[in-house]
Amino acid sequence: MTSETHGRFKRWFWRPPRAHGEIIADRQVSVLELFYDLVYVAVIGQAAHHLATHVSVRGLAEFAVVFALIWIAWINGSLYLELHGREDGRTRSIVFVQMGILVLLAVFTADAAAGSGWGFAVVYAAYQVFQTGLWYSVWRQDRRDHPEFLAQTGGYVVGMGVSATVIGASAVLTAIPRLLVWAGLAVAWVVGIAVAARRSRAGLGLTPTDSLVERFGLFTIIVLGEVVIGVVDGLSVAERDAKTIVTGMLALSLGFGFWWIYFDLVGSRLPKANRVALTNGVMSHLPITLVVVLSQTIQFLSGLPVVLVGTGFDQVMPPLVERLVSTRLEPLLGMPSEEISQTLWRRS
Repeated sequence: MTSETHGRFKRWFWRPPRAHGEIIADRQVSVLELFYDLVYVAVIGQAAHHLATHVSVRGLAEFAVVFALIWIAWINGSLYLELHGREDGRTRSIVFVQMGILVLLAVFTADAAAGSGWGFAVVYAAYQVFQTGLWYSVWRQDRRDHPEFLAQTGGYVVGMGVSATVIGASAVLTAIPRLLVWAGLAVAWVVGIAVAARRSRAGLGLTPTDSLVERFGLFTIIVLGEVVIGVVDGLSVAERDAKTIVTGMLALSLGFGFWWIYFDLVGSRLPKANRVALTNGVMSHLPITLVVVLSQTIQFLSGLPVVLVGTGFDQVMPPLVERLVSTRLEPLLGMPSEEISQTLWRRS
C-alpha cells in the first residue's frame, strides 16, 4: 500500500466529525440514514405489539414511556448525522454500530415494562454511552474551532452521560420504580432540550434544511406503517366478514388522514429559522408520532370493533373496557358483565 493510498484510507475512516456551522444546504437524506431508520421499524413494532396485547390505562402509560425513550434515541442519532455526519467510512461504521445496538434493544422492547426491563435498560444505556462518545468528539472539536458552541455541546455531553448512568442503574429496580425512573428521564430530556435551546444563542445548532424535514417525515412514515401492519394482522386473525373488513378499512383511513394532515401542514414545509420555533418544531414530533401509534387503541376504545395486532379481544376483554361494562352497562341492563361481554363480541 503506497503512502498516498494509506493517507486516503486514513482520511476515509478517521476524519473528525463535520464541525458546527458546516451546513450542507442542499444535502439529501442518504441511503445509510434510510437503512438506519429501518431498524426503528423493528423497535417500534415490538413496543406496539406489547400495547396491542395490554390495552389498559397502565398499558398505554407503559407504551408512552417506552416510546418516548425510543424517540429520544432516534432524535439523538439523527441529529448527530444531520449536524456532524459525513459520507465516509467513519460515519458508516458509527451508524452500523448503533444499528447493532438497536437490534439488541428491539429484543427487549416488547416486554420492557415488565420482565425484560433490565435488558432494555442495559442495552439502552450502552447506546447512550456510545452516543456520549460521539458528542464528546464534537465537544473536543468545538473547543478548538467553535468556542461559541462549547457550553452547549459540553452540557449535552454531560446530560447524555448522566442519562446513560441513570437508565443503566434502573436495571436493578423492580418494574414500577424502573418505569417511573424512565418516565422522569424522558421528561428531563424534553424539558432540558427545550430550556437549553431557548437559553443558548446558538439554539440546537440546527439550520432548517430539506434533509432535516425529510428525516422527520421518514420517521413519521415508519410510525404510520405500524397502522398498516396493525390492520393487516388484525384482519388476518379475525373473522373476515363484511363488517370486519369495513372496520379494517376505517382504521386504515385513519392512517391515511394522519398522513394527509402531516405532510400537508408539517412535512412539506421548512420550519422557521428562529431557534425557539425550530426547537418547538423538532420536539413536537414526539407527541405527533406517539398519537399516531396510539390511534388504533383510541379507535377501539371509541367503540369500533377490533383491528389491533394480536389483541385476542375475542377471548379476553381489555381491563379498561371490562371496567366500563361492570360499572356502567351492568347496572343499566341488569345483566351480568360476562353475559354483556359475550353479547358484544358476538355482535362485533
